[in-house]
Amino acid sequence: MHIPPVSFRVTPYGDVDAKALDSLRASYDISQLLNLVDRLDACLAEIGGIGCIKDDFLHLHAMAMTILEGSPLAVATADVDSIWEKAIALQGDISALCFCLQTGSKHLAPLVALAPDY
Repeated sequence: MHIPPVSFRVTPYGDVDAKALDSLRASYDISQLLNLVDRLDACLAEIGGIGCIKDDFLHLHAMAMTILEGSPLAVATADVDSIWEKAIALQGDISALCFCLQTGSKHLAPLVALAPDY
């Protein structure tokens, strides 16, 4: 009877694929995870944080309600960009955040590959 070799290793953080673990040990730069934290912090600081994006969406919604539905003004018009300028700025912030998160996702892919196949 032939018993195949074990394809996983037991670790304190769960079983992992043995080949993927060996590969990561030889090539994965763990410091990139901390660099990603720094990049995410910088990105969030640049766009004003998640709370700022949420507030911008709420302001844009209120502006759209006024323009599209005829609702009363909910956002003061003094010192406010036009609705399309507000949308362009918000779109840019979201794109920057998505790029940062996509970069993070790429660095996580090798760790996801540690999932054992049993």
